[in-house]
Amino acid sequence: MIKLMSTFIHPVPAEYEEWLENLAQQGYHPNKINHWTSTFLIFKKGEPKKYRYVLDMQPFVKKEYFETYKDFGWEHCGQMSSTYLWRMEYTDERPESFTDTSALKERNRRFVKAISFSFILFVVTFLIIAATFIINRNDCGTAGIVQYTLGLVLSGFITLYLGNVMRKINKFIK
Repeated sequence: MIKLMSTFIHPVPAEYEEWLENLAQQGYHPNKINHWTSTFLIFKKGEPKKYRYVLDMQPFVKKEYFETYKDFGWEHCGQMSSTYLWRMEYTDERPESFTDTSALKERNRRFVKAISFSFILFVVTFLIIAATFIINRNDCGTAGIVQYTLGLVLSGFITLYLGNVMRKINKFIK
């Protein structure tokens, strides 16, 4: 089974983890996690299992990062850019991935910081397109108006989407 754009459909880390866990209980397990996984994720059909998945963004990985997770029984599934996916099989109580609330909040802050960079880029893009359109509105024909409108709609939509994602992640921080 292939899922397209999974990280865009489930952009909040906790929601993405829950989505993967539900699929694992149905017997669908990620085949290979790599840099293209955010675009398309391939699952292998297997035995249904209870896995706890964890997405952890680490722009700069310390030497002991992998050892720490593995010492606590986590299996490294792969890496999407600077985001690492871990899982742990369990039977009774769902294991916690972070030692305390502050560690979980810090993980969510890392995601918000990464998304806010793109958010700012799209806000600036939207403003530049709008300003350029206002300055040149008398000199552009129908084709120009269509192009400006498409640019404004697309950059505005992406800006709103990213803002909504940051808002959802911030709910988990509080």
